[in-house]
Amino acid sequence: MSSYFSAIVDFVGANPQYAIIAIFLLAWSEAIPVVGTVVPGSTLILAVSALAAGADVSALYLVLAAIAGAIAGDASSFWIGSRYHGRVLLMWPLKQYPQLIARSEAFISKYGTASVFLARFTAVVRAFVPLLAGVLRMPAGKFYAANVISALVWAPAHVYPGVLAAFMFGIVGAGREHLVLTVVAGVVLVSLASGFMHGWIHKRPARLFPRILGRWPLRFGARE
Repeated sequence: MSSYFSAIVDFVGANPQYAIIAIFLLAWSEAIPVVGTVVPGSTLILAVSALAAGADVSALYLVLAAIAGAIAGDASSFWIGSRYHGRVLLMWPLKQYPQLIARSEAFISKYGTASVFLARFTAVVRAFVPLLAGVLRMPAGKFYAANVISALVWAPAHVYPGVLAAFMFGIVGAGREHLVLTVVAGVVLVSLASGFMHGWIHKRPARLFPRILGRWPLRFGARE
């Protein structure tokens, strides 16, 4: 699996014109159940961003691709959950992950609509919360508001560390062999930032976004 992901990075390094498409698909995959727990989207976005920026691909285009992919990924999962409700949880491969589904459901129960925002920065549940939000019939308006807001914060936080690293390496004349160090440093920084943001926001979601990210009565009966 690691060789497959390395091949993605190598391909984009050799063909930077595909970086925007790659970032869109990686950001999209983050919100797809099961896929989002297997594909290291955040790490690959950092790597691709560094390579693309080093090849003079516009950082703005990279960020817009990440925003669009993140919004589309959550929207896709939410639509599936809204369309099929509890039946989708009994289908393969979702039925193989009852613990993750239960954990994501508890996450939504605790944070309400704010869970859509918080899940974007929380490992494991981020791939299941959008789907569960649809299954539990979260109001579409609240879901999409939280979806868009979280994407606007998440995308720059994952793209710009790679862009900055490419800029710094360009100044000192470093080559692609330093990409691993770039990714490691970027992942550490993004993880710390995500952890700080999660810890700060989850204590006061209603205070920050009283109308957009407020709670709503869960309809667990809709799962049946």
